[in-house]
Amino acid sequence: MSDSTHPTMEEILDALERLADRVASGEGPRLEGFVSLSMRRACEELRRFIPGLDLPPDAEAARFMSRAAHAALEDGNAREALARSLRGLSLAPHHPGLFYLAASACFEFGSVEDAVRLLRHTLWIHPGHQHARRDLAALNLYLRDRWEAPGERSADESFDVAQASSSEADLAFDLAGDEFDVPASPDRDEYDPPLTDEGEDRAA
Repeated sequence: MSDSTHPTMEEILDALERLADRVASGEGPRLEGFVSLSMRRACEELRRFIPGLDLPPDAEAARFMSRAAHAALEDGNAREALARSLRGLSLAPHHPGLFYLAASACFEFGSVEDAVRLLRHTLWIHPGHQHARRDLAALNLYLRDRWEAPGERSADESFDVAQASSSEADLAFDLAGDEFDVPASPDRDEYDPPLTDEGEDRAA
């Protein structure tokens, strides 16, 4: 970690690469709490950098990983899809399509708050991303139906609550440390994510 209170871009990319390895080697139907916190920290730190200002380390390899992640999702392998998305992000950290694919993979895991966070980040990079905007609206409906009661939270509000929750500042970038368990997100019954290859919107 750098001497600054925030990691450098190189440190963020290294963390994403290590996280991809951790996801790929993991087991079980749920994401580790550590993985969720790592992705949350990565999104927070990446917002300190302007998309498009600097060239990504390897845009071509990131596009390849995007296609590989898409293929893994089509095969029903959410873990491999998420690992490939994270590896791609270590090569192109402001790639909206990779964040969208990561969100889709998280949704397959039933990690709703992670999916909301990644969709929000996709729209921060690319406000015109139609699939991300549509899926975030669908999540609002999903959560509203699940928590059918006056005053319950929308997906956006759930995201804000998750952002405000406490966590150890350096945990997500210290993969050698102890795991941090967080409550599992609610399951979902059905989801059929439309996918893009390179973050460019296609007609639904």
